[in-house]
Amino acid sequence: MTEIVEIRQLSFGDWAELYRGYADSYGVPITDEQLHKVWEWLGGHETELRGLAAVQDGKPVGIVHYRRFLRPLAGEVGMFLDDIYVAKEARRHGVGEALIDAIKNIAETQNCTMIRWITHEDRPDAMAFYKKFGKETRWVTFDLKLDEREEGYERK
Repeated sequence: MTEIVEIRQLSFGDWAELYRGYADSYGVPITDEQLHKVWEWLGGHETELRGLAAVQDGKPVGIVHYRRFLRPLAGEVGMFLDDIYVAKEARRHGVGEALIDAIKNIAETQNCTMIRWITHEDRPDAMAFYKKFGKETRWVTFDLKLDEREEGYERK
């Protein structure tokens, strides 16, 4: 059985292990400094970033980070799912569905009208999974890099 808990119920080490797995899955290096910054965001009041964790038999096996965003053209508020990751050994056992269902419940409670997320186009398994919950849009994403050192999330 999968239990969904607030992310801060995990230890930093358990969360960081899963988040490193997420970064690795995109081929994005992540430093200890970055991990500590995101962990601080998840527990602070300076940002709206929040998180949940999926736990099976006392072991964290999945995480999701989310935040609200304004939708001016619609005059509504949405929920943005920033990161979702399930450890390889726990995939195809309902963990991802449990995390998305929990986000859906939070979004509904907060009167959000939609949940939005992105994934890389070369992730067919993830895309097939996501199509169970939402529909692929026609929107194309652009990044304007403000720091020359920023490499973005292009898979290597």
